[in-house]
Amino acid sequence: MAGETTTTSLNDIVYSAWIDASLIDYAYDWVVAQQFFDSSRDLIGKPGGSIQIPTVTSNMGTVGANGAGVDTEFDTSEATDLAATQLATSNVTISVSEYGLNRELTDDVEEDSINGLDLMNRIMQDASRVLMTAIEYSCLSLFGAATNTVGSTGVDLTIAQMLAAHEGIRTRGYHAPDGVVYVLDDQQKADIDTATLATGTTFLTYGGMAMGLLGVSPTANNGMGNGHVFNFRGYPVYATGLGPTANVGADVTGGCFIPATRGNSAAGHVSFARVEKRLMRMEPDRDASKRTSEAVFTTRVGVGALVDGSTTGIITDAP
Repeated sequence: MAGETTTTSLNDIVYSAWIDASLIDYAYDWVVAQQFFDSSRDLIGKPGGSIQIPTVTSNMGTVGANGAGVDTEFDTSEATDLAATQLATSNVTISVSEYGLNRELTDDVEEDSINGLDLMNRIMQDASRVLMTAIEYSCLSLFGAATNTVGSTGVDLTIAQMLAAHEGIRTRGYHAPDGVVYVLDDQQKADIDTATLATGTTFLTYGGMAMGLLGVSPTANNGMGNGHVFNFRGYPVYATGLGPTANVGADVTGGCFIPATRGNSAAGHVSFARVEKRLMRMEPDRDASKRTSEAVFTTRVGVGALVDGSTTGIITDAP
């Protein structure tokens, strides 16, 4: 029989699915790097669109130069006048950029949606996430600009390069009492997974030494909530697919750096800073003849490197 009354015949009045008021947050765990930036400074209410942070120029050469700069320069003899040594400064300048998003809603959307007030709240939350993600991309872009890097173009990331990334920071003379942090591209994380599994086949010989050296351990949720995928030599490793590519798309970028913590900040070698000039704000604008309402979201934020040598860029083969 073909005369039954069904949901298909009454599809104009019968819901095929209930539309839930909640929306999926598509950018949930993309923001991983900027939580480790020094955000103790701001430009809110201050003139100018950049901040200049002074640094003291070293009189002692560089660490790892086997005493060059201090072996004879500051030796003295009895009853001999000391020559004056000039104290000089330099500076790091971080410029502010504006980030913005415009959502324009018709009156019908506001009046006929699942819940007009709830929809606007979600639009505000989403705008905050979008702008934070844009700022995160600027943060990740700093890794590729680091002077010191490991990796080879077109070649997968190796365990030896992971080790060299943080060892380079130490041997360059930068202190991190609270340790360093890695932020890798998703492909780089996959490279290390593969390399660690391959290395595991040799653990029958000197297995304890190898495991102690690498110190690879999983996290409680393996990065499914906040991007923290595993620990390497005791240091947290985060992964993201948001980072920029390098070498005309042939490679991906990651970084190992000194995060802003109480102990690391006291040592003075925190790698990056994040400076706010304008907190995120929402400004409405009504177009009566068009019957639409705009919600414009903007913020002004600057990110930059505080201490270049305390970062190791990681540049390796793209997928």
